[in-house]
Amino acid sequence: MSTSAPEKVTNALLSVQDVHADVAGQPVLQGLSLDVREGEFVAVLGHNGAGKSTLLRALLGLTPTKSGSIHLRGEDITSASTPRIVDSGVALVPQQRGYFENLSVNDNLSFGERGSGRITRADVLEMFPILQTRGDQLVGTMSGGQRQMVAISIALMSSPDLLMLDEPSVGLQPNLVDTVMQVAQRLNAEYGMTVILVEQNIEKVLQVAKRVAVINRGRIMLDQPVEKVTADEIWRLL
Repeated sequence: MSTSAPEKVTNALLSVQDVHADVAGQPVLQGLSLDVREGEFVAVLGHNGAGKSTLLRALLGLTPTKSGSIHLRGEDITSASTPRIVDSGVALVPQQRGYFENLSVNDNLSFGERGSGRITRADVLEMFPILQTRGDQLVGTMSGGQRQMVAISIALMSSPDLLMLDEPSVGLQPNLVDTVMQVAQRLNAEYGMTVILVEQNIEKVLQVAKRVAVINRGRIMLDQPVEKVTADEIWRLL
C-alpha cells in the first residue's frame, strides 16, 4: 500500500516541520511534519510508542525538541515556555490526571478559567450534565469517566483555539466514549475550535474527525481526509 506524506498547508494555524525529539534519551519523533488549518479536526493515530503523546507534549512545550520547528499562527513557538503557549490559545487534555483530585469539581473549573471567553462554565456543564450536580464533590472520589469529563472541562474553561486530546477514551465505558467524541465533534462544528485528537479507536475516529494522520517510527506516514481512507488501510500501517 502506498502511503501519503503530509501535504503542506497554506496559512496553517499550526505548522510542525521536521521535528525531532527524544524521551528518556531515546529518539521518538524522527523528522515529523504536520500542518493543521484553523477549524480542522485532525485525528492522530499510531501504535503504542509511535510518538503520539510526545507530539502533543512537544506542541505544548513539555517535551523539548532537538531540531525542527513549530509555528502557531506563523509565530515560532519551538522553544517557547508552556505558559506562553497556553496563553496563545492552546490546551491539552492529557491521557491521565488532567485534574486536581483533592479539589472539588467547581474548584477545578475555576482553575481553568482565564478571563471571559466564548466557552462559559454554563456551556461546559451543558455538555457534561452529570457535573451539574457534582460541583462540591472531590474529583478524586469520582468515576474514571467523570474525571475525564472534568479534565476536558478544565481545558475548555480557557476557551482555547487549539484543543489537544490525548486518548480521551482510554478506560471509559462505550457510552462515555460516545459522549466524549460527540463533545469533541461539537466543539469543532459549533465553536470552530481546532481539535487534534490522539486515539486508538479507529472506528470512532473515522466517525468524528475530518482528517487522519498516522504516525509510525516518529514520522507521519499517512495524512488524508477521512473520506479517502479506510480502517483497514490504517490498521496496515500500525
